[in-house]
Amino acid sequence: MSAIRSVLIARSAFGDQYEPAWARALGEAGVTCRIADAHASVGSGLLGRIQERLLRGPGIARAGRDLVAAVERDRPDVVLLYHGHHFGPGVLDRLRSLAFVTGYHNDDPTGPRSGMLRYRLLLRALPRYQGYHVYRECNVPEFIAAGVPRVKVLPAYYLPWIDRPREVSAEDVRRWGGDILFAGHVEPDGRLDCLASAARAGLDVRVLGDARFWRPALPADAPPGLRLLPAAYGETYRAALCAAKVCACFFSKWNRDAVTRRAFEIPACGAFLLAERTPAMQALYEEGKEAEYFASPDEFVEKARFYAAHDEARRRVAEAGRRRAETSGYDIHSRMRQWLEDVAAWRDEAAGA
Repeated sequence: MSAIRSVLIARSAFGDQYEPAWARALGEAGVTCRIADAHASVGSGLLGRIQERLLRGPGIARAGRDLVAAVERDRPDVVLLYHGHHFGPGVLDRLRSLAFVTGYHNDDPTGPRSGMLRYRLLLRALPRYQGYHVYRECNVPEFIAAGVPRVKVLPAYYLPWIDRPREVSAEDVRRWGGDILFAGHVEPDGRLDCLASAARAGLDVRVLGDARFWRPALPADAPPGLRLLPAAYGETYRAALCAAKVCACFFSKWNRDAVTRRAFEIPACGAFLLAERTPAMQALYEEGKEAEYFASPDEFVEKARFYAAHDEARRRVAEAGRRRAETSGYDIHSRMRQWLEDVAAWRDEAAGA
């Protein structure tokens, strides 16, 4: 199998946990890695924001030209289109003449929300990809049916350089340290029922999220124990996890999730994980020993109340969950080793085809 020595990542996502984290982990694995930022090509002004939303206009065309020029200049072994929202079939055809072209997506572009504008170019370009890693098993046959010849699941991960236990300050505890903490978006999948039920039961529930979407979703009789706080990122987000007693994890039905990145970040930080019960989660952590699970608002409240009140039991499960995450290869370095192995095999196969 021929080793991959250089990768150019085309950035279409946002957030340091995505392309920058991949570039860092690949670099630490000895791979020369550079990011070509499509957002920078489109521009950040009003016109750029409109083009980002519609995926049409001169900025989108410029992003494609800039990416092709970067690949022509750097001549990487592999081009990774992370999300690939900015690039249509014509750009993929140019890239394939220069390097092996693969993709990755952590959302669900072939799922119930496939009609969203953000997927317009990606779905048209899928048959041009030479390989693709997806986030969930159900995406594999869908991407193959869309014309991608090589598809595998690459699970989410935690980042060892930031997802780690830490001492929290008195201010962190005052601000974040409720009985239950949830960080994420709102959708009509039962998460609000669970959180509101816990608050009605007298638990201190804190939600980190965008108030523009959370506040209209709250019931008129939302209990005062359910507090909305601004979304948190980076060190602040991790400090919030460590300050809370119970960290809740819900899985998006919009994205057909059975596991999500927080299921790795929370235990890696040494925090207590209370997640929806799915077969995928039960394969990751042993229930009652390394994490806890629920299947209804009543079970959510029962388990959250117990562990919020029993410090030693909570610490024991959280510590076992952290050990499981560290020893089972849930970190980004392990995921990148899998990615390199998969793509190297695909590249050899394509060269021999």
